[in-house]
Amino acid sequence: MKKIIAKRVSILELFYDLIFVYAISRMTMMIHHLHSGALSPVIYGEFIIVVIMVLQLWLYQTVYINRFGTSRAIDTIGLLVSMFVAIYLANNINTEWRTTFHRYNLAMLLTIINLLFQYCYGSGTQLRRDRDVQGFVIVLGIELIFFITGLLLGYHYGIYLCVVGGLIGFLAPLGMYKMYQPSQVNFPHLVERLSLIIIITFGETLVNIAQYFNGAIYSPLPIIIFAGVAALFGVYTLLVERFLNHHQHTRGFVAMYTHIIMIISLLSITAGIIYLKNDQASRTFISLFIAGSLVVFYLCLWIYSCYNQRHLQFSNYDFVVMIGVLCLGVIGIFLQKNSNLGLMTAFASANIIEFGLMEWRLHHPLKQH
Repeated sequence: MKKIIAKRVSILELFYDLIFVYAISRMTMMIHHLHSGALSPVIYGEFIIVVIMVLQLWLYQTVYINRFGTSRAIDTIGLLVSMFVAIYLANNINTEWRTTFHRYNLAMLLTIINLLFQYCYGSGTQLRRDRDVQGFVIVLGIELIFFITGLLLGYHYGIYLCVVGGLIGFLAPLGMYKMYQPSQVNFPHLVERLSLIIIITFGETLVNIAQYFNGAIYSPLPIIIFAGVAALFGVYTLLVERFLNHHQHTRGFVAMYTHIIMIISLLSITAGIIYLKNDQASRTFISLFIAGSLVVFYLCLWIYSCYNQRHLQFSNYDFVVMIGVLCLGVIGIFLQKNSNLGLMTAFASANIIEFGLMEWRLHHPLKQH
């Protein structure tokens, strides 16, 4: 099979990512505030929907560049237009959907139109011959219809159509999985792009935990919080840089979908750490929220490990041990729920041990038969 030559991530792509630093910050703010000591399920559901809707646009743009981008004028203009509209999109992210309904969804609509134009005219291929392009155009076309109809109907009824349209744009490619060709995907480039959006999300975590770093430099709580976040980042980085086989032919669907969920879980962990300062917050809620988000992150990470090099695949024994450590961490978080230091010590310990287990596997690869 033809060897994959890694496509370089361009400076313009990194420039494009800058707006998502702001967008991720705005999305995190949606779940900063608690009501009656806990996060409202409705608010959290809205948060998940917004993350999915915003990041699926980032994904469609990234996938276009990954498969078809060659730094032509149409690629550059399309990326700049996406970035321009994304600023308006990010600026209208909040929990009061009624007040920003038209501005937010109009920005979504314009981004979808721009993506359709790029796939149809910038892919350098004929729509009738390329099944990948057909798949993306079909999904974006359906999404476009839902957003146009929703905007015409107005907030009262249109909001539901816009939400359904966004979810279709996110989930529909799964139902058309076989239309997409692995040979079109530059997997090293895709891994690098997905890693960058995760780094941005960890950056948001660091910005938010900075509020704990205002006492003595040797205070135990900020040290433990930083160690826990750093170890979690280390687990992700170790998997991506040392375990993954970057040069494989794959559609990349597992990578893309697990990263969206990992971002949701990371932002949830970030919010949970912020809640520790809220004296009115339910300690049971905080412990379950942080523990549950951590479990979701690791589940996605382990699913993502399906791309590991053959000799660095996790064995059943590895999974049993890693799951056991995670379960002990979750139990520790819950048992120490009334102590910020104790809760974060359990959080940090689980991540540090998970990192150590992966380091051990890295230096003790499976024997090849």
